[in-house]
Amino acid sequence: MNRFINLLFLVLFFSCFNQNDNPPNNYLGFLIANDSIDIPFNFNLNDSLMIIRNSRENIYLPISNSNDSIKVNSPFFEDFLMFVEFKDSFSGFYYNESLKRKIPFFAKPGTHRFNFNNNDYKNFDGKWKMVFNYDDEAFSAELMAIQHKNQISGTVRTETGDYGFMEGVVNGKKINISNFNGYRAYMINGDLDNETIRGNLYRGNYDVKKFIAYKDIDFKLSDPYGLTKIKKGYDNFIFSFKSSDGELISNSDEKFNGKVNLIQIMGSWCPNCLDESKYLSELSKKYDEIMITSIAFEFANSKLKAINNIKKLKKNLDLSHDILLAQYGSSNKDDAIKKLPSLDTLISYPTLIIVDKFQKVRRIHTGFNGPATGQKYENFKNEFELFLEKLISE
Repeated sequence: MNRFINLLFLVLFFSCFNQNDNPPNNYLGFLIANDSIDIPFNFNLNDSLMIIRNSRENIYLPISNSNDSIKVNSPFFEDFLMFVEFKDSFSGFYYNESLKRKIPFFAKPGTHRFNFNNNDYKNFDGKWKMVFNYDDEAFSAELMAIQHKNQISGTVRTETGDYGFMEGVVNGKKINISNFNGYRAYMINGDLDNETIRGNLYRGNYDVKKFIAYKDIDFKLSDPYGLTKIKKGYDNFIFSFKSSDGELISNSDEKFNGKVNLIQIMGSWCPNCLDESKYLSELSKKYDEIMITSIAFEFANSKLKAINNIKKLKKNLDLSHDILLAQYGSSNKDDAIKKLPSLDTLISYPTLIIVDKFQKVRRIHTGFNGPATGQKYENFKNEFELFLEKLISE
């Protein structure tokens, strides 16, 4: 039985869920973003697991008890929930100690994240160009929405990665969608007026960005292969860092010779890196001719905690490749780029450097838009593997 429960901790899988069902132990959780905004998410609870549901995604988090408190740990991230039970409700906090975040959390029995009127809804279905911070340092993204009557799901694609599986409702001219995956909590609230959505994106209790969105069939995100470049004067990607086991590993090591090398710039704290790491693990099992190396930039406030976070990720994702620790105490990209002399800039975690069998950098892929983006993700995988097979055959 313990083996079965442990396997559940390691799996993220997708399943459909009917919001009209209300099985036992069905709860609505809320992370308090500010005095007037709560970010809702659905979960089930039993003696050993919290199962968070975001649209087609189920996330399994192990439970431990400490005195009268219930502690919910992430199998991948440093973060955890700690709360107490009062009758049929819960109250406590979401913690990230390295980032010094402490977000109030409460939960109650329920199913619907947002209230709505069954007979009153506008059409938000489709793809929308989103412009965040439109009167300051603006940047664009793509809202992907799938609507059935009042129910709506989808995600946001950006140049650095997607916002994960989100779900919610349409109520008249209003759209409300949210998610929580044990680390990342997002909520979008918007109002439709003359074919334009205006609203806010909330991230935990630490950030809010206003946006406008509108239909634009010609809008495309920037080419992820065109954002990060190798620095002039370099053909190779140079690195030399110690692995989580203390072994010094460098790009000049003999084991990389004659292999196509995929070098991932990442952090164990990064949800898009988690999605990319899962995909890289699939590739390592599919192709014997490739080598994968991850280089981690950790915000954990001690070297020991950073190494433990890396080992936790590696173990629970069953990763066979090396993860090297390049930096701890900060994931600041300006500091990180100083440790990567071959790159002209570092825009995103993750960033993937594709190196051919002759040690030449052939492409650099910035960010990662993963399973929540549906067919876009499938198209990316097909195109990427065709290029990978071309490099293998050279």
